[in-house]
Amino acid sequence: MKQRKKRLATVFLLMCLIGIQNVLAQGELLVKGSVTDKNTHEPLIGVTVKVKGSTRGTVTDLDGNYQISASADAVLEFSYVGYLQEDHKATRRLDVKLLPDTKALDEVVVVGYGVQKKSDLTGSLSTVKAEDIQNRAISNINEAFAGKASGVQAYSSSGKPGSTPNIQIRGIGSNGSSAPLFVIDGRVSTSAGNLDPNDIESMEILKDGASAAIYGAAAGNGVILITTKKGKGNGKISYDMQIASQSLAKVPHVMNSEQFIQYYNERGVINMESIYQNWDFKTNTDWTDATFEPSLFMKHNISFQGGSDRGQFYISGSYLDNNGMVKGDNDVYRRMTATINAEYQIKPWLKVGTTNQIEKYNVRSVSENNEYGGMLTAVLQMDPLTPVTYAPDNLPAHMAKALANGKHLLTDANGNYYGVSAFYAGEQYNPFIMRDNGISRNSGFNVNGSIYADFKPFKGFVFTSRFGYRLSGGRSSSTSLPFYGNATQSRDYIDQSASSSTSIYYQWENFANYMKKFGEHTINAMAGISFQETTNDYVNGSLTANKEDAVKKNNPLFFFLN
Repeated sequence: MKQRKKRLATVFLLMCLIGIQNVLAQGELLVKGSVTDKNTHEPLIGVTVKVKGSTRGTVTDLDGNYQISASADAVLEFSYVGYLQEDHKATRRLDVKLLPDTKALDEVVVVGYGVQKKSDLTGSLSTVKAEDIQNRAISNINEAFAGKASGVQAYSSSGKPGSTPNIQIRGIGSNGSSAPLFVIDGRVSTSAGNLDPNDIESMEILKDGASAAIYGAAAGNGVILITTKKGKGNGKISYDMQIASQSLAKVPHVMNSEQFIQYYNERGVINMESIYQNWDFKTNTDWTDATFEPSLFMKHNISFQGGSDRGQFYISGSYLDNNGMVKGDNDVYRRMTATINAEYQIKPWLKVGTTNQIEKYNVRSVSENNEYGGMLTAVLQMDPLTPVTYAPDNLPAHMAKALANGKHLLTDANGNYYGVSAFYAGEQYNPFIMRDNGISRNSGFNVNGSIYADFKPFKGFVFTSRFGYRLSGGRSSSTSLPFYGNATQSRDYIDQSASSSTSIYYQWENFANYMKKFGEHTINAMAGISFQETTNDYVNGSLTANKEDAVKKNNPLFFFLN
């Protein structure tokens, strides 16, 4: 009987194994293989292997090997920069040989003061095309580099609207800064923040030390060459609108009221008597939800373009409105930009053109990090026992005492007092007091452009004369109001500061390029001269006074605040 049961169990196990094998045969396959260059037979690292029509994918390792699960009838898609894409039906062993994309290698890219075929490049270069940044809700061109070019990092230390992300090319440089040099339509600049991403035709990133041979020490951290649109076609009008919702992706979990009381009571920081006196036994403030809310990013862009074999034009205008995630309208970035580009072939040997970008911006911001604390840090450190506001007739004892002693307790639009913690008296305090204890404004304009002429007296030779300019002006003001955040953080005076600045920059360049092809060999030579000059003017002032003194002396500052 026992032998029979053992025999039945063995048969049942074999049937299960056969069933599993049939399921695997009819369902999922574990596809393994390698990807190599068809000409050189070298393994290709980082090739994207994707199940067509799905989000499932992987990349090849250092030896060009990969493995991926796919259904028996699936098609695998193999793609790699500089190579032709191939599709293959999934099998258990699938080795693929990719062919180089000769069309991509013949593509002409901008390299400094001339152009060159990708196949002839000896330096490290990446290209970001207009289609790579389309349909992305970005307010600054620096954001367009995130994930679009190898060796280029875009990161931001600020979440306020209008902040410009930092760009690093192959790590941190050694010339006192890690920022790359921007060259916009031949005009040298330290930033490209005034450009609308819709107006960009292409961007080339020179990543190695050879770029310093073209632009000097300023190019030690790499160079980003930006070409704006010149216009094409018989006539085209385009309108683009983007609306995006912004919200905090993730915030660390913090203690609720019960956990806060238990933790600090066990540590001996807060005793239960203080809790009984200052807590209503029901407040459990989530400062993240109280302080932040989803906000809108909105951008409108309209463009007109056209051209023929003799000339092209491109005109565009855009408006951007980005309200930050802090509740209220204290963190807002608004910008208007315009681009006017034109080019005309006067004679077969003479072409003239101009590129122009105009920007007007206005920014309001809240405290991020200063001697009076930072908004996000306050959100994470404020205790949940304190409510956002108290009604005037329901103030706790410590706030009533502070008010009686002449402390400046801030109120919301309804006249309710912002809560002051009775349990925490550090550098951080109520985020709404932090938001409303000061007003910061920043506005300005930028006008940039260039005028150029290309002379071609004979085939292969081009002489270019280009005049570039940049005019900019800015104005900022900051008002710090009296406030009482807690026993550690307060201010009994008014502090007003303002500044104004203007800058004028121009450059004049003359250079010649000669390119001649002899069979399979090409001669490419360039010589030129460049002159640059910058003038900056800056003025600032500040005023400190008690609010009572401002009223008594009929100080204009009082009228500014009211």
